[in-house]
Amino acid sequence: MLRLFCYLYLTLAVCLGSAAWLLETYFPSPPSYSTEQQLAESILSLALNNPNIKQTPLANFYLGEQLQASLLAGQVISVNDANNKLYFHKLADDRQTLLSIGPYSQPADQGYQSLVSLLFYSSLALAVVIFTGPLLFDLNKLRKASSKISNADFTAQVHFTRFSLLKSIGDTFDNMALALHNRNQSQRELINAVSHDFLTPISRAKFALEAVVDNNAYRHSVLQDIIELELLVEEFLTYAELEQCEPTLLVKDYCPDELLQPCITKFQSYSPLAIRLDCELTAICVDKQSFQRLLQNLLGNAVRFAKTQIHIRLSQCENGTLLVIEDDGPGIPEHMRASLMQPFSKTASVHQTGYQGVGLGLSIVKQLCLWNNAKFSLDNAQTLSGARASILFR
Repeated sequence: MLRLFCYLYLTLAVCLGSAAWLLETYFPSPPSYSTEQQLAESILSLALNNPNIKQTPLANFYLGEQLQASLLAGQVISVNDANNKLYFHKLADDRQTLLSIGPYSQPADQGYQSLVSLLFYSSLALAVVIFTGPLLFDLNKLRKASSKISNADFTAQVHFTRFSLLKSIGDTFDNMALALHNRNQSQRELINAVSHDFLTPISRAKFALEAVVDNNAYRHSVLQDIIELELLVEEFLTYAELEQCEPTLLVKDYCPDELLQPCITKFQSYSPLAIRLDCELTAICVDKQSFQRLLQNLLGNAVRFAKTQIHIRLSQCENGTLLVIEDDGPGIPEHMRASLMQPFSKTASVHQTGYQGVGLGLSIVKQLCLWNNAKFSLDNAQTLSGARASILFR
């Protein structure tokens, strides 16, 4: 806003200065003589032998081209010396002698005119400040409220006064923010209701199947389908929740096994793949819910595309805590890695594995890493020849 004000003020100053210069250059005001100048002209014209008149050869005087032209035209010119004293000069009839009279004090009206000019331009500058100040203040207020809206804070309001030039725009903005806030609240309530209504019967069905003693292939197949459905619902709900608002993070120290084992156990019951864990840490400082969501989404992708095994490694490096998940699946082509982090994105290998997901996992991981100040990267594993996902918690 300050830059905008300076730009406006500078533009006005340049325009006014240019207009004044053009008027003075191409439309000069007719010469006006002060009382002293008119008297000096009379004395120089009538009393050549007056002792108060100094006669000097013209060749001994250096004058500018404009003053020289005025002298040759028979005019009386006025010149200030180093002490700001005023002298009047006129060319004698022989056109070789310069007649001079003075010194005189500077006319008082010139200082007065300068003061008037200063007051005029100062009042103009003050008028610009008075007019643009409230406008720039309201624009800055609108900018801050817009920034809050872009960060999903839909409670932002501007509340311009009735005298504001932006009153109609502010009222429209406030109505929009209120509508977004109400919509956000409705969606949040819907997500909470869906989360309970969907996951509760899924959990009951899963527990009922696990309680069955007969561990045949049919039971195992149904259990796999239920767990797959549970993962899809959790993925949808997580994505919808993250789209609504930024989660509240509770970062503290946890035992790595407390965070890793529940998720690993869940996928081991879902898939026959070998999941190997290498953990070098005794404690990790993270937000528990975010960490487990990250692990579940990355491990879910690895389970769906791995052939025989998955490797999870948690270690401490120079820049922070590093979580790496590798698999021996088909890997990810380099030109597709960026697009896979967008919602609803899939690779061609999805159709080969029969995976029926919607492609939200990596976009959830990307958003969670952004909010947890973590760095997420995706490349190909060196040892298992499949995909490798790395998260650096700083």
